[in-house]
Amino acid sequence: MSKARVTMGERFRDQVALVTGAGSGIGRASAVLFAREQAAVVVNDVSPEKAAETAELIRTFGGNPDVVAGDVTIPGFIDEMFDAVLDRHGRIDIVHNNVGFGENKSIVDTDDEAWRHGLDGNLGATFRGVRAAIRAMTPQRRGVVVNTASAAGLRKVPGVVPYYGVAKAGVLQLTQEAAVEAGEFGIRVNAVIPGAVRTPSFESYLGTERLQRYMEQLPLRRMAEPADIANAVAFLASADAAAITGAALVVDSGISAVMHQPVMG
Repeated sequence: MSKARVTMGERFRDQVALVTGAGSGIGRASAVLFAREQAAVVVNDVSPEKAAETAELIRTFGGNPDVVAGDVTIPGFIDEMFDAVLDRHGRIDIVHNNVGFGENKSIVDTDDEAWRHGLDGNLGATFRGVRAAIRAMTPQRRGVVVNTASAAGLRKVPGVVPYYGVAKAGVLQLTQEAAVEAGEFGIRVNAVIPGAVRTPSFESYLGTERLQRYMEQLPLRRMAEPADIANAVAFLASADAAAITGAALVVDSGISAVMHQPVMG
């Protein structure tokens, strides 16, 4: 008789999951979902207050998260964080590299320092997270890494600062590079590609009327929520995706399937 399938709610029992950028939005949703499904979760965010808020959410349903507040763009911080997690738990099974930031700015208005900081914060930090994960997981001969990319890494999003899209395109290539290198050690590396996600900041940026017009243009007529992205991350991290590596899962309500056409007549 075959072994019974693990039911929803227990997919990550006895596993340790580390989520960066877990103080809000996608990262918070991901950390909460891993905890709900019985993982021991490590919450990282640059804001100690936001990290603590996520940890408190997890505690409301009986979770016992660790909080490691700090900036993943600071040299050495990621390695120190991974070492601390290994010292406490003895293993790391899942890493969700979720840190990213951008702004509205053109190429000509982006100076060298903003370009450097943007590339390092969006791509460099993810690289360091991937590298640390592979180092930690190789002795285990198993583990999963999920990187947060962006639809801006597939095509230009008007108004979004150029370093963001360029860096997120790099995250997609990094995901494939790492998947190939780490596969022999039983480590899977995948990415999620969110489109616009309905967060308080995005709602505030567009306003009610513009938000409604935006949603009406999406094939599904609804925006992705942080929980939608977290569900995709959890799938890629689960045993259900055991043969999936080097892949990028788009979660964007179908907008990337639409070819933009200039208005005619």
